[in-house]
Amino acid sequence: MSYILLGQPWSNRAKEKAKAYNDDATAAEEESTPAQLVVAMLDAGYAEAPRLRWRTGSKKPDAEGYLPVRLMQEDNANELKQIFRVQRVPADEWKPLFRSVFYAVSPKGSAEQRVGQDPLAPEQARALKASLAFQEYRIANVITNLRIKDASAELRKLTVDEKQSIYDQLVSPSSEDITWSDLCDFLGFKRSQLKGVGSLTEDGEERISSRPPRLTSVQRIYESDNKIRKPLVAWWKSASDNEHEAMIRLLSNTVDIDKVREDVAYASAIEFIDGLDDDALTKLDSVDLPSGRAAYSVETLQKLTRQMLTTDDDLHEARKTLFNVTDSWRPPADPIGEPLGNPSVDRVLKNVNRYLMNCQQRWGNPVSVNIEHVRSSFSSVAFARKDKREYEKNNEKRSIFRSSLSEQLRADEQMEKVRESDLRRLEAIQRQNGQCLYCGRTITFRTCEMDHIVPRKGVGSTNTRTNFAAVCAECNRMKSNTPFAIWARSEDAQTRGVSLAEAKKRVTMFTFNPKSYAPREVKAFKQAVIARLQQTEDDAAIDNRSIESVAWMADELHRRIDWYFNAKQYVNSASIDDAEAETMKTTVSVFQGRVTASARRAAGIEGKIHFIGQQSKTRLDRRHHAVDASVIAMMNTAAAQTLMERESLRESQRLIGLMPGERSWKEYPYEGTSRYESFHLWLDNMDVLLELLNDALDNDRIAVMQSQRYVLGNSIAHDATIHPLEKVPLGSAMSADLIRRASTPALWCALTRLPDYDEKEGLPEDSHREIRVHDTRYSADDEMGFFASQAAQIAVQEGSADIGSAIHHARVYRCWKTNAKGVRKYFYGMIRVFQTDLLRACHDDLFTVPLPPQSISMRYGEPRVVQALQSGNAQYLGSLVVGDEIEMDFSSLDVDGQIGEYLQFFSQFSGGNLAWKHWVVDGFFNQTQLRIRPRYLAAEGLAKAFSDDVVPDGVQKIVTKQGWLPPVNTASKTAVRIVRRNAFGEPRLSSAHHMPCSWQWRHE
Repeated sequence: MSYILLGQPWSNRAKEKAKAYNDDATAAEEESTPAQLVVAMLDAGYAEAPRLRWRTGSKKPDAEGYLPVRLMQEDNANELKQIFRVQRVPADEWKPLFRSVFYAVSPKGSAEQRVGQDPLAPEQARALKASLAFQEYRIANVITNLRIKDASAELRKLTVDEKQSIYDQLVSPSSEDITWSDLCDFLGFKRSQLKGVGSLTEDGEERISSRPPRLTSVQRIYESDNKIRKPLVAWWKSASDNEHEAMIRLLSNTVDIDKVREDVAYASAIEFIDGLDDDALTKLDSVDLPSGRAAYSVETLQKLTRQMLTTDDDLHEARKTLFNVTDSWRPPADPIGEPLGNPSVDRVLKNVNRYLMNCQQRWGNPVSVNIEHVRSSFSSVAFARKDKREYEKNNEKRSIFRSSLSEQLRADEQMEKVRESDLRRLEAIQRQNGQCLYCGRTITFRTCEMDHIVPRKGVGSTNTRTNFAAVCAECNRMKSNTPFAIWARSEDAQTRGVSLAEAKKRVTMFTFNPKSYAPREVKAFKQAVIARLQQTEDDAAIDNRSIESVAWMADELHRRIDWYFNAKQYVNSASIDDAEAETMKTTVSVFQGRVTASARRAAGIEGKIHFIGQQSKTRLDRRHHAVDASVIAMMNTAAAQTLMERESLRESQRLIGLMPGERSWKEYPYEGTSRYESFHLWLDNMDVLLELLNDALDNDRIAVMQSQRYVLGNSIAHDATIHPLEKVPLGSAMSADLIRRASTPALWCALTRLPDYDEKEGLPEDSHREIRVHDTRYSADDEMGFFASQAAQIAVQEGSADIGSAIHHARVYRCWKTNAKGVRKYFYGMIRVFQTDLLRACHDDLFTVPLPPQSISMRYGEPRVVQALQSGNAQYLGSLVVGDEIEMDFSSLDVDGQIGEYLQFFSQFSGGNLAWKHWVVDGFFNQTQLRIRPRYLAAEGLAKAFSDDVVPDGVQKIVTKQGWLPPVNTASKTAVRIVRRNAFGEPRLSSAHHMPCSWQWRHE
């Protein structure tokens, strides 16, 4: 509750700043508040406007501010208490006010009442994923889905003893990494004998990852901050299992500590927490435990775990045995749009849910839902940009290294054209120190051959660098299509001096160019090659694992969508037969992004799509995302598997060449093979898709949209740099422009209501002038504050700060002036509406709430538009927000300058008219100008589509730089309408839910 703040000390951040100023932490804590420090700094004077706060996430020199990025709530509380002390406000008066201001109810435990019930034991709540019961269950579930390939070549389950041995290893509290190889060594198996890693468990709830599951909560506790680790680990070792679970519930904030103080189950954990100081409590609160809820209760999890470890049952069989469920039963999945707490993931879930619900409402349940998962699809914008920067940096580094290899081949081997296979071969030779990996004999670029260390069953090969070896021709001929580990045992290989031990030694001596691999990557590369050399069986044939996404969120989304549409088939009470179930089922599949690229190539649609500027897939035309979506919609498992087999063949033949008797990958699948007919049917369907796509592209039926904010934002209200106010004696002459920049609305009202005020001239000098502002009387000698800058400002800390980045929307008006003959002359303008003017209207219609003349929005509006509004000579047409689409028509207008170059450049391309028909609002440049960009064109794609010398400067500026900056009155000559769209991309003309709708701009 809020009373805790009554005695709360200053935050560490505030103490540090106070100490820096006073050089006395104790005195600072008692005498100087953050506000007092800022005032002292401002009073000391400055040549340049200082930054008040640090700029978030920036390392630039000008990002440093006087205060940290944010102060804590206790700092605000102590600021108020200091004010009360200075003003000598009695405690019995200020404490009730204080409690009202900071009233808050702890959210801890508030969600406990909303927790779902265990579907197998409805009287019990679902357990935390941070609980040990869930994590032990997860380990057991994964173990029971593993298989061992014995000498008989048959796959078998792990025995009870083997399961319990692995389980004991994985539940140990050690923070040391444990790999599947470690567990195989522990059981006496080779890693190649262990099967199931990378696949989904039988029930589809878990994907067996490349790392064995552990007790994550225990590891996080053992890896906690140094300040808390030693006492926390000591407590953990002495506590019971029930006390462990109590601590986890407290650390997960799922229970309110004050409500369980009398509960004996929490006594030990609470005693430990109460004994910590403030710093240790902060560190304890930072222990990051897994979030979310399991499908089952603690008791059910423990029963299932025990059943899986003590019998031959996997989870599927254990559920049937213990709870008498049917074969098709599955636990309920969360709703599609249920947040997970990760903003980027939650955004995707929300969008997917909204789209699917709209589809269902209009057309009913879908026959299939296909999802393409790309690497950054669930990443935040910032993370995606960072990931892209790192990728581009590493790519550039490797590109330089590969360029040096190309130059070496041209010089040493007199090669005019260097292929990828040539680079891969030379890199392998250099890495292997010019030795055949198998026998150690000297090899050169001309004499060596490339070989797959481990072949693949079926079609294609595993074409990773760690499975490729540069070898002599004789070793390649003798080994043939056999795993190295098997061939190395043969008499012929041993006669040649080949052995596994010697090959492994050669791997440890590999030489890597630092421009090619980082030290961590070198270690991983060597380990992977050694694992390949030891493998005794062919790689498995390409199957569903090769085409499905393995990302955890892709699996989660798959489960949620599948449950939403197919839940009736997974519950015991379903009364439908198998035939009916099959007709009702919605098939849900998740495919890797590379499947889409392969599909475009195989179907031959690359180079035939009617994009703007080019006909192959290009990032210039943003509608390429729609092409990928339509391609993945046509995907099926058989086609995807065939495509991956083609890609494997293609890569293998590109790097090694055609083997004797082998046919080109372009002919695959070969006539007579199992999927030949179905693949060619898929190709026929893709031809039809191409026709439909081009028809939609040509006729402008594929919309480009983006997320928009219609509610008030919760970002910064103003810039962090504080500017000094311009001080002017009240009796001085004041221009109309100076009065417009009055530091408060009340001051503006007081000045503009004086009898000698003139809208054009302002106020003359008057030594007897007096005004009243907020019950304070000012005389002619008193200095009044005005904003020094012409940019929109608000008063902050006895200065001012820019608010240009806090514009909520702009209102567009059709204005007019009437001449002496009564004829109207029309012009168009806008009023930018700043968020600060909408704070008191947060529950009203933000786009129509009246703006008083003293508001920042009106005072910083275009003067003639403001005058037209105040005189009733303006018609409100509609609002503009960032992300709005503007449909334009240049057909009846002669244009020059940047926009003229832009129109002329794209007019030479098919579909170029669409490049200037659709625009998007990207901001409001000033009081008269918009900042807009082409809706269909992406800046990143321009440089890839055309060389710089081909693209005019005007096009560069509009597409990649500042955009087009037309005055609103100029834009009105070409703007036809503002288009707002629904979830299907259709123009929204009306809305039952009061969503902003499209509106007509052009008026004849």
